[in-house]
Amino acid sequence: MSARASLLLAVDAGGSSTRAVVVEPDGTCRGYGLGPAGNPTSAGPEGAVLAIAEAARGALHQAQQPNSAVAAVLIAMAGSQDLLPSRLLAEALRYTGDPARLRLVSDILAMYHSGAVEPTGCAVVAGTGSIAARVDAGQVTRVYGGTGWLLGDGGSGFAIGRRVVRAVVAELDGIAPTTALTDLVLAELGIARDGRTERGRSVTLARLMDVLYRERPVVLARYAPLAFSASDDPVATAIVEQAHDELAILIMAGRGAERSGPVVLGGSVMHHGVLAPGRTRSRALASALDGADVRPARDGAVGAAVLGLAPPGQPVAVDVFERIRRSATVVRGA
Repeated sequence: MSARASLLLAVDAGGSSTRAVVVEPDGTCRGYGLGPAGNPTSAGPEGAVLAIAEAARGALHQAQQPNSAVAAVLIAMAGSQDLLPSRLLAEALRYTGDPARLRLVSDILAMYHSGAVEPTGCAVVAGTGSIAARVDAGQVTRVYGGTGWLLGDGGSGFAIGRRVVRAVVAELDGIAPTTALTDLVLAELGIARDGRTERGRSVTLARLMDVLYRERPVVLARYAPLAFSASDDPVATAIVEQAHDELAILIMAGRGAERSGPVVLGGSVMHHGVLAPGRTRSRALASALDGADVRPARDGAVGAAVLGLAPPGQPVAVDVFERIRRSATVVRGA
């Protein structure tokens, strides 16, 4: 490792995209990079490694720094960390520093620290999947949800997207009410309505089924935004309200009986569908957030940097935390 090596490479490897930041010891972010899904469960181990490496290259390029300038790496990861050995990650990142300084941590903890420096509170993330966590003394002490698209993930982009396409399929099948979601989904996929039937089934439905079944199930999350855009449609409204109610359960669990500390909310569903200006919350969601110190967090990149710079067993200094947040906003250009 070069004697000049002093930078932290912090990575937030999520289910939809991967973000990386290059950070100086004082918390100043110098570079930002973006890659595809870095969740080894949904993207596969090879895909996750490639995504992490791509985001890291982008961050180092913007920072105008070589790999040899990286003294430490912290990767906040969704999914099973056992699927990505540290040796494989070090090779992909061309990291030649101390192996003990390449760490993998929980993505939910990184999300929490993207919005809060306090050692106690909770985080609830609703993106492709959904999960809540209670944080005490700077560590995750209890996790709720996060059981994946097959077993759980209520209120997530996947859950909403699946309900959207099921409503569309049901309409085209003639067993459910018409919904504005149908034209939105068909337009999204470039499928024209066709009034014919073949072998007793709507040609339009058959084409839609063919497209949807060719995708990985988790990709259904791409249709979640349509439920929020069709705000005047009763079917879409019911789907959104059900998602709100499911998120309320996670929030209540994460806050716990004591309801102490900030509530960090992150993920695309939270930001575009729940926290967006003018959105009406279900009664259950409004109750779950009543009196909460809500802290929105765009993603886990800031938290990954916080965890990478924090002394072992200690919180990062408030001024360092604020410097990371401000400079991260600058380097990613938004």
